Amino acid sequence: MSDDRIYRSLAGDLVRYATALAGPNEAADIVSTVVTKALARRGGLSGIRDARPYLMRAVLNEVRSRHRARVRRPLVPLSEGRDPAVRDDLDLTLELVGILPPRQRAAAFLVYWHGCTASQAAELMGCRPATVRRYLHLARNKLEDIIDD
Repeated sequence: MSDDRIYRSLAGDLVRYATALAGPNEAADIVSTVVTKALARRGGLSGIRDARPYLMRAVLNEVRSRHRARVRRPLVPLSEGRDPAVRDDLDLTLELVGILPPRQRAAAFLVYWHGCTASQAAELMGCRPATVRRYLHLARNKLEDIIDD
């Protein structure tokens, strides 16, 4: 399969995944960075044995890299630019999930929003299913603590 066909078949999933992990403002940039790096490799996208898990892991790694680079900078709230009087459950959920570290965010997105099993999420994240379950456990505990406060 050609690089173009591989990209077209995976672009939507990659952008949705990057959006869930880093927000809509950075998603396209993250995906383009990941795909550009993959294309620069010898063989391009078609030279990768299983492109989907490879690129999903690369998106997660790029998000983690960017997260590390800006740890000390304050994040812009997801609700910025919207009417502050209008705050729905989705806004609150996105804001709370945005607090989670990238790996916990990735696990939550893949399992709860994308409908993956722990095994499928583990394959895409490049870890074991038990690790995904642990990330989900940590994420739920952190969100429960925040909500209780």
